[in-house]
Amino acid sequence: MVVGYAADHEGPTAAGDVFARNEHLLASLDELAFPGVALQVEDHDATERWQRWSRPLARRVAGSLAVWAEDGDDVSAITATVSQWWPDHTVFVVTETVPRWHTDRATSAREPRPGVIVTSLLYRRPDTTPVEFAAHWREVHQPMSLRIHPQHTYVRNLVTRAVAPEPPGFDAICEEGFASVDDVLEPSRFFGADPTAPWQDNARTIGDDVPLFLDTDHTVATIMREYRLRDFR
Repeated sequence: MVVGYAADHEGPTAAGDVFARNEHLLASLDELAFPGVALQVEDHDATERWQRWSRPLARRVAGSLAVWAEDGDDVSAITATVSQWWPDHTVFVVTETVPRWHTDRATSAREPRPGVIVTSLLYRRPDTTPVEFAAHWREVHQPMSLRIHPQHTYVRNLVTRAVAPEPPGFDAICEEGFASVDDVLEPSRFFGADPTAPWQDNARTIGDDVPLFLDTDHTVATIMREYRLRDFR
């Protein structure tokens, strides 16, 4: 996977630019060597409305590129392609787990998939080990999240190896798919999938658990639009 950053003052990418980027990606990445490609592009306005950034940001997550490769040791084609868009980026290998996928796998270079993806760069709490972090996420937080949030997809990506240009710093990426941006922006919907408790109680449940395994000073979440360009499945 690749995470690209932008300076916080930089504006969002125009739809036509994204389409040209998608076409370039498909032409640059050989289909046999890279049978799966998905590009997430930041929805900056929605993210700002959701986060109401409480701390100043020098840079933000501008995009995330997932590439399924036949050879994870040879990423030269990927780095050469993305460096022209995101001079500030990191490339790394992940182990992907998909506990929920209730959506189609249609591909398109021009139209993003319906809904939005909340992509979170997760930093583990400094006093926990990688094994403890992964276990809490898998056994405690994930079931809680799947119960409380109205997600139609949920993907866990544990960073296993940094490739270039330097270690990413974060330990994992979480991808949560929602049918509508309002499912994220409206608290009563975001915390309201579990009808057995008021959404306010659900929000407190999630809020109390997050600092038990995450470094909340560094973990960041971004609302994305995803283009699924190539799917080997």
